[in-house]
Amino acid sequence: MLPGGALDPFLSSAEDALPAPGRGHYLERRNPVIKLLAVVLVALAVTFLFDPVTPAVIFLLTLAVGRWGGGLSLRALLRPLAIFLLAGFAILVANLLFNKDNAVSPALVSIGPFKVTVAALWAAGSLWFRLLCFASLSLVFVRTTPPQDLILSLVHQLRLSYKAAYGTMVGYRMLPLLQNDYITIRAAQRVRGVGEKGGVWHIWSRTRRYALPLLTGAVRRAGRVAVAMDARAFGAFPARTYRRRMVVRKGDLLFVAATVVVVAAVLLASWRLGIARFTVT
Repeated sequence: MLPGGALDPFLSSAEDALPAPGRGHYLERRNPVIKLLAVVLVALAVTFLFDPVTPAVIFLLTLAVGRWGGGLSLRALLRPLAIFLLAGFAILVANLLFNKDNAVSPALVSIGPFKVTVAALWAAGSLWFRLLCFASLSLVFVRTTPPQDLILSLVHQLRLSYKAAYGTMVGYRMLPLLQNDYITIRAAQRVRGVGEKGGVWHIWSRTRRYALPLLTGAVRRAGRVAVAMDARAFGAFPARTYRRRMVVRKGDLLFVAATVVVVAAVLLASWRLGIARFTVT
């Protein structure tokens, strides 16, 4: 809400402006900044792990939290991670060819001049599961965090300027509109008999046909949004009032504490079993 009682133009509906601490699943009720802090802490812990087992355990725990804490289906969790299967294969091939310990490590399988060594599998597994951890942490955070709540939390908890925060929010909400515009433009060109030919040489032609109308539509929409923001005196005041404020509750602090305890327990157990490695060698 603007000073003077004007309604906030960036709330899409009255429901968005009402406090809803009991709505949604457990992760959806957590403060976005506090949840982001938990993600950063876990990511930092995974960064300094150089064995495949410990990141794999944290990856499975992340999936479990997203499934039962965020209400996400296994399909919604695993489908976006399918691309990382290809990344894991590329990492494995790179280690088979260039790992410095291949010459001294025992071979498990020999394929012509190449041999699959323990060192290559260990290094590839470490990189792959760390990559999966980062991807799954980001996925669970994005899928369980309403964008408007994140913006409000950045403003209220991190004291981010509302001008930068809401400007970012407007740009973020335009991305799905660009996708819809692309689908509409593609359908319109097909109706007019403009076919799509396959092959690398036709990529530039397709890009040129779609880029100009997409850019034109984006510029027009940005102009209308700018006029609407200016008409509502956006940025004219140093501070704003809000119909709903994001606050840090006891449950948020308990969530961060539980995250730290669980990750520390996994690291300690892995270290005591002689599995965890915190150095490359």
